[in-house]
Amino acid sequence: MGNSALSLFLGLMSTASVLMPITAQAATFDYSKIKNFSTRPIESDYVLDFFGDITENEGYALINNLDPNAPDAGHVSIAKNALPGSSGYYTMGRPASPAPNTATRSATLKSIKGFPNLSTYLNSNNIPLSSIGFSYGQKADRDFTKALNLGEDKLGQDWFASPDSTIEERIYQTGPNDEENILIYGTTKVVDFGSSPFYFATDNGPTPGVSDNFNVFLNDPVPATKAANLDPIASGLADAFLEDLAAAGGSIQTISEDSTLRAEFTTYNGYDVTYVNFPLQLRGVSSSRNIPESSSGLGLLIFGALGTAALIKQQKNKLKMYNFITKE
Repeated sequence: MGNSALSLFLGLMSTASVLMPITAQAATFDYSKIKNFSTRPIESDYVLDFFGDITENEGYALINNLDPNAPDAGHVSIAKNALPGSSGYYTMGRPASPAPNTATRSATLKSIKGFPNLSTYLNSNNIPLSSIGFSYGQKADRDFTKALNLGEDKLGQDWFASPDSTIEERIYQTGPNDEENILIYGTTKVVDFGSSPFYFATDNGPTPGVSDNFNVFLNDPVPATKAANLDPIASGLADAFLEDLAAAGGSIQTISEDSTLRAEFTTYNGYDVTYVNFPLQLRGVSSSRNIPESSSGLGLLIFGALGTAALIKQQKNKLKMYNFITKE
């Protein structure tokens, strides 16, 4: 469990996300500090920008076993200036969380760059951007323990950190037949994306505080396929997206960057569950998977990120305090 002062601070930050408007924020992450995976963001003229707002029943989940001796309890980071508390062991979009919820997507489309056929199709059929969503997580017939996770959670294998560096790196992965990443129209899956580990990194900044942390996640470029048994409108939408994707290079890369922490906390059936605001970009890129070398100039105009370092595990009395503040 995290210390009470920082837990309350994070609770107040989460409450602030309800009161403050979502605005774009330019920031850059120094990818040259990442040493244990080579995947980097790839520039693209084909970009879909999404945002998953926890106040709108969207976002993603981080989950840990409450039993500190359980293999899925999550590790405590040894990185310089790391937050106290355990890291998220499992991650999935809010709809795939084991805690009861009515979410249908992780994030909603906010803007389009490129993708001319998709844009024309949406306009011609009076389909608003808000009809398009993204989600990820274990397949519907799998237990949540098959979601993206830290495996053995072993230092030097599944995560990497040093007391001399503010950087922690993690690799979330699972069986390729256990999880899915999908594009959604309304509540209908229209496109399946291929499987890839999610690479996460956090820079804990120059102080032990929260405000100077910076988190990123991204995956390798993956192919996309049209979902089966679609009605004519959904089928046409999938075709338009895939036609643009082919022109962009044939694959999708998912990228998110974050210099803020905005979250909700709860517990369920012996697990801590943290819901986090989820911004991301889907970039159409080359299927060659040639990942460029690290660059410090690849800032994204989005909030949030997968993993949010080690979000503090809330004690029950802090959960009650958080709920009280939110109601106020």
